[in-house]
This record gives sequence, C-alpha cells and structure tokens, in this order.
Amino acid sequence: MLPAVSLFTGAGGLDLGLKKAGKGILDFRAWVESDLDCQKSLLANKVARPDCLFGDIEAISPHQLMSAAGLERGETFLLAGGPPCQAFSTAGLRRSIQTTQGRVVNGYFDMVKSLQPRFFLFENVRGLLSAALVHKPLVDRAHPQEVAEEEEHQLGSVMSKLVLPTFSRLGYEVIFGLLCSADYGTAQIRHRVIILGSRDRELNAGKFRKITGRAMTPLDLVPPTHHQHAPYPPISPWRTLRQAIGHLDGAKINGEDSYTYSPERAAIFRRIPAGENWKHVRDNPSKYPKSFLETIMGGAIESGGGKEGFWRRLSWDRPVPTLTAQPQQLASSLCHPEFERPLSVMEYAALQDFPSTYKFVGSKSSRYRQIGNAVPVRLAEAVGNALLAVAGEKK
Repeated sequence: MLPAVSLFTGAGGLDLGLKKAGKGILDFRAWVESDLDCQKSLLANKVARPDCLFGDIEAISPHQLMSAAGLERGETFLLAGGPPCQAFSTAGLRRSIQTTQGRVVNGYFDMVKSLQPRFFLFENVRGLLSAALVHKPLVDRAHPQEVAEEEEHQLGSVMSKLVLPTFSRLGYEVIFGLLCSADYGTAQIRHRVIILGSRDRELNAGKFRKITGRAMTPLDLVPPTHHQHAPYPPISPWRTLRQAIGHLDGAKINGEDSYTYSPERAAIFRRIPAGENWKHVRDNPSKYPKSFLETIMGGAIESGGGKEGFWRRLSWDRPVPTLTAQPQQLASSLCHPEFERPLSVMEYAALQDFPSTYKFVGSKSSRYRQIGNAVPVRLAEAVGNALLAVAGEKK
C-alpha cells in the first residue's frame, strides 16, 4: 500500500477516483476539510476516519498531520487536493490570492514543504491559469483589454509568480495543464487545471522537452479514453446524459432531492426543447414575439457573451456542461430534458461519477454544493493511474 494524504477533501470525489486507480493501492491516512457537512459526508461513507480528519488547514501544523497519518517526512507517496476554487473562478468575483480562500494555497505549500511527498496532485478550476495575484476589476481598467503594468495585476501571475516558482523552490519537478472530464468518461464537459509534482523528477519533463521541443503537460501522461468525435479505436465517444442518468426514474424525484421552478419559470421552460436555450426563442420570431424574448431575458439581453446558460434545457444525447454549485440559477440553467425542474441531487451525483450508494449529508443546498464542487471520480481515477504508471506501481 502507498500512503497518501488528502487536503481540501470536499465530498471525496478526488479521493474516490484515486483509490480506484491501481485497484486500491493508495492508502489515504489523513484528511483536511473545513466544511462540516463535507466532513459528515466523508465519515458517513467511511472515506475518512474521525481521528484523522481535520478542519481548517491554517489551524493544523504539518507535524500534527504527519503524526495522525503515522508518517515521517518523505514517507508520503501522494499529497492530493485542490484549494477552494472560488478565489480563482471566472464565474466568481476573482478576488484571487489576497482573500482567505486564496491564502489557503500557502497551506498547501507548507504541507508539501514539510511532508516532502514523492508526488503531489494540485487541482483547481481553469480560472487559476489566468488569475492575478491582485485582481483588478474591469471597472478600474481604462479598457477591458488593458495590460496591467504591475506584475501582481497581470493575468496569470498567480501561476507564473507564485504557484510554479514556489513548487520549484521546494525542489519539485512540475507539469501542469487543463484536462476535460468528458475525455475520461464523465458525462460532463468540465475542465480542471491539474498540476503534478515529482520530488525525484520521475515525470522526466526535462527529457520530454529535449525530445519534443515543448513542455510536458498532464495530457501527455493521461491520454484521453473518450472523444467528442471518437476518432479511432480504442477511443470511445463522449458519454451522454442518457448514459449517466437514463436509468433513474426522473418522474419520482421529489422536492427533498431537487429544486423546483416557480410556475412562471416552469411554463417558459415548457416551451424550450431539449438541447436548446434562450436562442430558440430569439431564432423563432414567427412563433415568439419580441416582447416575449425581452420578458424572459430582461436586462441580460443587452449583456455581452453567448449567454448559453440562460433558459438552457439539457440534451439527452450530449454530455452536460459544468455542474455548478446551485443548478437553479437562471444564468446557468441545468433544466432536465423532460421535466420542468433542475437536475436533482441524485442526478448530480451520477454526473460526477459518485456511486449510487454514496450519501451526502446536509441541507439540499449543501448537498448540491458538495457535489458541484467535487472532482469527477473518473477524471481522478485516470490521473491516479497515470501517476502510478510513472512510479512503476500500476497493477
């Protein structure tokens, strides 16, 4: 068994996938997660042990964590986790590293420095790649495309000035890049930044650069198993919503397990076909008067962007877009293909690859949030298998 430690464990999606890799060869010894409902879910599913489950990473020392895990410096095979993503998310306020959520990244660095794991896995939202050390709001810029002169305000400075240099100073060989969960069998198009580090330079990134002339990324270690157009065997087509939740009886979902729409909102969704969004109304002027489009869109009709999430009803025959923490939001609608309601908690869990027996503890809002913030299990398993193969430990 290979000892591992989990940071920012959340509801356990990353850990579940990593444990599936190599048929359970990874042995998680300690966990750090501050959300109380997530802690209860981890304990309810026996993902974590109560004597080795800790809260705020800023309140626990690396020595305490190693002691609980029964590990000495250098004995941890894998340190895995992703700091809270809201600080870097393009859908959020982009407060970046100066917030409490941003500062907990330093807690991750401290654990790497003290535990000296053979490998680390740091995952986050794609917004991490463009996040600035100090975010400068659009309203404070001369124009939207303004290039900040101060390094701390430059887009991407969190990675270029903080994350990558820090891991390098700690003695780690690092590769990073975006992986899409749909490319690994999850019925969801969800992009995650994956940063992999090797204490003993086992990734061979230097040799790779000499041979190919480019930097290695996780995609080079974790080849896709699925593709949108399934170009050649053994690559499979992307899995669809129907394949993920078609076996569930959507008609039996009740208010305890799903949000509901108001009668007015449900009536509008009733007019949106599966796989369509607000553009269905815009593109059918003979069927819908302009006043109806203005009514359902409000002020958003004048905003920029494609507004793809507005009045979106999902398609049975495609993967779903990224699951959000709250599916009832109008701007990021995730309406069921057949029923006038958002996807249910159970459907959410299936789309994140959680087992049907997995229990999520807490209010309805909390359960949605736990699942929506999780790492898809299949994606985590694919990354885990790649790391084990690099280490020569894959069964």
